[in-house]
Amino acid sequence: MSSEKSILSGKLNVFLRWMPGFLLSFIAIFALFKLVPIDKAVDVLRNTPITYYLFSAFFTFLFLLVRTIGWRALLGFRSTYKETFLKLSLGYFINNIFPFRLGEISRAIFMGAYLKVNPGQILSSIFIERVFDLIILAFFLLIMLPFVVGMAWIKTTAWLILGIMIIGLIVMFFIIRNSSKVESILNRIGKKSNFLNRLIIPFFISLLEGFNSLKSPKQFIIGFLGVLGSWLVSFVQFSIFLSLFISNSEWWWGAFANTILALGVAIPSAPAGLGIYESSVVAGLKLFNINESIALAFALIMHISQFILIAALGLYALMRDGYSLRTLFSQLIKFKEQLSVERKIGD
Repeated sequence: MSSEKSILSGKLNVFLRWMPGFLLSFIAIFALFKLVPIDKAVDVLRNTPITYYLFSAFFTFLFLLVRTIGWRALLGFRSTYKETFLKLSLGYFINNIFPFRLGEISRAIFMGAYLKVNPGQILSSIFIERVFDLIILAFFLLIMLPFVVGMAWIKTTAWLILGIMIIGLIVMFFIIRNSSKVESILNRIGKKSNFLNRLIIPFFISLLEGFNSLKSPKQFIIGFLGVLGSWLVSFVQFSIFLSLFISNSEWWWGAFANTILALGVAIPSAPAGLGIYESSVVAGLKLFNINESIALAFALIMHISQFILIAALGLYALMRDGYSLRTLFSQLIKFKEQLSVERKIGD
């Protein structure tokens, strides 16, 4: 009886944690139905050639290829390019079908298993990758904002994000440069508690070891250029694709909408950023007086083509590693909860 209560309690907790994201996605979808003539957007989709979807999918594939270069460098070139590409694609696929950003957790688990290292080492590379993302997005926002009128609040936010990320990189650099001292401190803390020494300290030490990639200028530079290159591919994708819909569009409109999209999908949502993805693109393009129906059709084509391509790559990677979606979700949830407990105890 107690086991049944435990199972029900676990399912209830998962459901409650799903709710905020699904609620925000529902609000975004509701707003789209209220503010956008959906029937006109559907007409645009019906008249869109299949080559547009293939064009978008090609750029998504190119994005993943370039992104792989960056992540592989942050991993210290320990993995082959093929394995890094498949694990990256699998992570994006899992983010598209599961909540809680479990794709990052899956990348850590699968790559950790492949390299036979603690997943904490892999998480550190993903953390650095995300820091690079925020710095790049903030930088491009600052570049494009002078072209946009009345967006002072975004400019302030961009400067804030850029400042925090740069400070974070500086702090991380000093920690890495003194990793032996930090590791010594962690070991001393572990001696005071058998529980911490057995379960918590090894994870943080492996996390610290994972940051060692920043000690190598080559890995740091290639890692950053790989992440930057993937964003440039995405910006080109959005800008060229938008020009197919709006002949008189400026070259930077698509890039700006892509930046707004990246910030929008960072908030909790249903899997694949459902609703948030579309509403972010529509809101970004509305600043340039682009018709909402065309903007929505543009966003849907981009989203659908990305989802299908990533699903195909992710499913292949998953089946090749011998996992099923049903068992995978429970494993990822358990690992995520373990990480949460470790962080709380570590704090």
